[in-house]
Amino acid sequence: MSKKHKRLDDISSTLGISKAKQTTFKLEQIDEKEMKLTINRGNIDLTNPWFGVSSNGEECALISAALFEAILNSLKNTQKENFELKLERSIWQHIPVDFGDVWSVAINEIKGKKFKKEPNLDQIIKKIKREHPNLFVDMQNLIHTNKEIQ
Repeated sequence: MSKKHKRLDDISSTLGISKAKQTTFKLEQIDEKEMKLTINRGNIDLTNPWFGVSSNGEECALISAALFEAILNSLKNTQKENFELKLERSIWQHIPVDFGDVWSVAINEIKGKKFKKEPNLDQIIKKIKREHPNLFVDMQNLIHTNKEIQ
């Protein structure tokens, strides 16, 4: 690629694809429903992404369906891990008696509803705490009991 297409070089470098192994191409519009792909450098091997530029200067990448699926799965796993970390943090903030029990109730609560966007986990845990107070340490009662003992 060139200085003009530094972003594609940066992506290629991030993926660990050296210039020597990089496949680059150019896309040219032939007519309304047809495009011509010309390989500038590299070979026809879809184990790595190909990097190119369309006739209107738009940078693009071409990847195999298997690689695309791997990327999507990685994103889904990262999203799931992030969600679980947020849920864990929210649960611990409310001082559970048994973390696993609260986690199970929270997961059932979340699965039982349809959310258009990511649910507010703090609100869900507060609702669980109201409905199932026995799952959480009652700090007020603990403080009151401690004062009576002294």
